[in-house]
Amino acid sequence: MALTTRLRSVLSDARERAGGGDTATTDDPAEGGEPTAEPTASLFECPACGTVYVAEEKSTCSSCDEPVEEVSATLSRE
Repeated sequence: MALTTRLRSVLSDARERAGGGDTATTDDPAEGGEPTAEPTASLFECPACGTVYVAEEKSTCSSCDEPVEEVSATLSRE
């Protein structure tokens, strides 16, 4: 499974658990809809053990208790 597909799946599951589900909502106030806020998540990596996390906030690695670093969300080919 491609990384982007897996991330979308994880984020969709998190939205469903938070009660967001996949129900269609409209951002158009003329139609009576309220703008919905998308959950934000970042990638974090532990430089000590290499574990990667998808979370809104993360400061330490759950595996080794070392500080984690936020990973750039922009993918580029070098």
